[in-house]
Amino acid sequence: MMKKDFNSPTESVRLFLKEIEDARREMQFAEKAFQWVRNDPEEVDAALARLEAAKVRYNLLIKKAKDMGIKIDKITMFSLLLK
Repeated sequence: MMKKDFNSPTESVRLFLKEIEDARREMQFAEKAFQWVRNDPEEVDAALARLEAAKVRYNLLIKKAKDMGIKIDKITMFSLLLK
Protein backbone atom coordinates (compact mmCIF):
# COMPACT_ATOMS: atom_id res chain seq x y z
CA MET A 1 0.00 0.00 0.00
CA MET A 2 1.37 3.39 -0.97
CA LYS A 3 1.83 5.96 1.80
CA LYS A 4 -0.04 9.19 1.31
CA ASP A 5 1.42 12.68 1.66
CA PHE A 6 -0.57 14.36 4.42
CA ASN A 7 1.33 17.65 4.45
CA SER A 8 -1.46 19.05 2.27
CA PRO A 9 -4.38 16.82 3.18
CA THR A 10 -7.73 16.87 1.49
CA GLU A 11 -10.73 18.09 3.42
CA SER A 12 -11.88 14.50 3.97
CA VAL A 13 -8.53 13.57 5.55
CA ARG A 14 -8.66 16.68 7.73
CA LEU A 15 -12.18 15.72 8.86
CA PHE A 16 -11.02 12.16 9.57
CA LEU A 17 -8.14 13.47 11.69
CA LYS A 18 -10.59 15.71 13.54
CA GLU A 19 -12.76 12.67 14.23
CA ILE A 20 -9.75 10.87 15.72
CA GLU A 21 -8.98 13.87 17.91
CA ASP A 22 -12.63 14.08 19.02
CA ALA A 23 -12.54 10.39 19.91
CA ARG A 24 -9.35 10.90 21.91
CA ARG A 25 -10.95 13.77 23.83
CA GLU A 26 -14.09 11.73 24.50
CA MET A 27 -11.91 8.97 25.92
CA GLN A 28 -10.27 11.49 28.26
CA PHE A 29 -13.66 12.87 29.34
CA ALA A 30 -14.95 9.35 29.95
CA GLU A 31 -11.91 8.57 32.12
CA LYS A 32 -12.56 11.72 34.17
CA ALA A 33 -16.26 10.90 34.47
CA PHE A 34 -15.35 7.46 35.79
CA GLN A 35 -13.13 9.06 38.44
CA TRP A 36 -15.98 11.33 39.57
CA VAL A 37 -18.67 8.68 40.09
CA ARG A 38 -19.88 7.92 43.54
CA ASN A 39 -20.60 4.47 44.89
CA ASP A 40 -23.92 4.34 43.05
CA PRO A 41 -23.85 1.14 40.94
CA GLU A 42 -25.83 2.80 38.14
CA GLU A 43 -23.33 5.67 37.93
CA VAL A 44 -20.44 3.22 37.87
CA ASP A 45 -22.11 1.14 35.13
CA ALA A 46 -22.85 4.23 33.03
CA ALA A 47 -19.30 5.57 33.42
CA LEU A 48 -17.81 2.18 32.52
CA ALA A 49 -20.04 1.88 29.45
CA ARG A 50 -19.05 5.37 28.31
CA LEU A 51 -15.37 4.63 28.81
CA GLU A 52 -15.51 1.30 26.98
CA ALA A 53 -17.45 2.84 24.07
CA ALA A 54 -14.94 5.69 23.80
CA LYS A 55 -12.00 3.27 23.78
CA VAL A 56 -13.59 1.06 21.13
CA ARG A 57 -14.36 4.06 18.89
CA TYR A 58 -10.84 5.48 19.25
CA ASN A 59 -9.18 2.13 18.56
CA LEU A 60 -11.36 1.53 15.49
CA LEU A 61 -10.45 4.95 14.08
CA ILE A 62 -6.75 4.36 14.70
CA LYS A 63 -6.98 0.97 12.98
CA LYS A 64 -8.78 2.55 10.04
CA ALA A 65 -6.10 5.25 9.80
CA LYS A 66 -3.39 2.58 9.73
CA ASP A 67 -5.29 0.64 7.06
CA MET A 68 -5.51 3.84 5.01
CA GLY A 69 -1.75 4.31 5.35
CA ILE A 70 -2.03 7.45 7.47
CA LYS A 71 1.06 7.99 9.56
CA ILE A 72 1.20 11.33 11.27
CA ASP A 73 2.76 12.63 14.46
CA LYS A 74 0.75 14.55 17.07
CA ILE A 75 2.32 17.93 16.30
CA THR A 76 1.48 17.67 12.61
CA MET A 77 -1.99 16.42 13.40
CA PHE A 78 -2.74 19.33 15.73
CA SER A 79 -1.36 21.86 13.27
CA LEU A 80 -3.59 20.41 10.53
CA LEU A 81 -6.62 20.51 12.79
CA LEU A 82 -5.97 24.14 13.71
CA LYS A 83 -5.93 25.33 10.09
